[in-house]
Amino acid sequence: MIDTVRDAAQNLFRKPDAEEGSNAAKLQEFRHRQALRSRELKLAQKQERLQRRASQLQPA
Repeated sequence: MIDTVRDAAQNLFRKPDAEEGSNAAKLQEFRHRQALRSRELKLAQKQERLQRRASQLQPA
């Protein structure tokens, strides 16, 4: 039962595979680049928050 629930939850959040056709590879590559950009943006935002927090903690 636990495996069934976990599988169902994973299927909800799994990215859809590219469909068959001439643009399938392009679509898959586009989604891959979007995911990379999203990760890079999150990392940059995290770094910025940490730097702001560190500068606020240091006495002037």
